[in-house]
Amino acid sequence: MKRIFQFALFSLFIAGISAAEAFKSDSEGYIRDWLFLAPIALPEGESGADALFREQIRGEASLRPNAGDKIKIDAKEFTWLKTASATNYFDFNAMLKGSHDHAAGYLVTYIECETEIPNVIMAVASNDEGRIYLNGVEIYAFSEPRTLMLDADKGKVTLKKGTNVIVFKVINELNSWQAAMRLLDKSGMPLKEIKIKIAP
Repeated sequence: MKRIFQFALFSLFIAGISAAEAFKSDSEGYIRDWLFLAPIALPEGESGADALFREQIRGEASLRPNAGDKIKIDAKEFTWLKTASATNYFDFNAMLKGSHDHAAGYLVTYIECETEIPNVIMAVASNDEGRIYLNGVEIYAFSEPRTLMLDADKGKVTLKKGTNVIVFKVINELNSWQAAMRLLDKSGMPLKEIKIKIAP
């Protein structure tokens, strides 16, 4: 079973932030600044699809972490880490400096907009399964193993004035473990009118 984008219109408003805390997407619109938490080992025998739709973190849709926040999962402590990817995709194994099979990981970023921006094209890819929440609501899921192909899936969302929270969950079955996301305007050009944050 695989599901792709569901259209979504939501918002979460907060006050502005200083320029020192804000980032931009790269020249092609890819998001490189994330908070991440991984690797969460999957139970023996659990499929990637089953893991995708099971919450490794309770209330995963509503995650709002800060860098350094700690959480216990199955008696093991994890820490949310901030990172800026060197490539237009995020590589979990490279960030973790080792290979991790049969594992789940989370990426979170905060997109701040001065005004509402409709018809934003969200282009995503994952290796393997991926699930995305925007402001607490699931908008995307892909539940089959695959290699990374940039812009594999696209859908339209509306970014509201204020801060929009993106949670990108990625399951790794074997070998490479990657994810990519970029935001484009309705004409297909990189979205410029946003700030990317790694703090709520």
